[in-house]
Amino acid sequence: MKQGIPEKIKLYKFATRSLCFSKKYKLRDFPRVSKIASNLDDSVNVDLSFFLEKNNVPCIIGEIKLKLVTTCQRCLCDVDISLEPKFKLAYLNNEQQGDGIDSSYETVLIKNEEFSSIELITDEILISIPMIPMHKNDCSMNIDAEILTNQKSESPFAILKQVKAKINKQEK
Repeated sequence: MKQGIPEKIKLYKFATRSLCFSKKYKLRDFPRVSKIASNLDDSVNVDLSFFLEKNNVPCIIGEIKLKLVTTCQRCLCDVDISLEPKFKLAYLNNEQQGDGIDSSYETVLIKNEEFSSIELITDEILISIPMIPMHKNDCSMNIDAEILTNQKSESPFAILKQVKAKINKQEK
């Protein structure tokens, strides 16, 4: 049975009970993500399942679904990105504990058994965003070609020419 995701994750407690959580958030609930998104009222669906691997390694399997509207790094207009990150995390007390853990798990060394669910979800969202978000098509073609051809290109040395002319006048 799924229930809403608590604010704090109690890793061992949730894993030993094999709990499953599901919650619908708004993008504005994630402060670090909301700095780069313009669709703050859109939904973020999150599913988390906790369990123990090898009877002593707490693990989380999660899935997040969201649509992110951010700035295209090519044309600087809005671009819609559909994200569906899925993750498998195994929390270890030390590196030796990870011996024999399935390689499909991303291993994380833990310092504290309790941590913020918002921070966990935020990290997974940020990891899934493309490094350089941009439109799939060549959005540079959307720039008005007439504007570009009508612009006069001025030589970067034109200012130096003017400065040199002033210096020559002063010397005479």
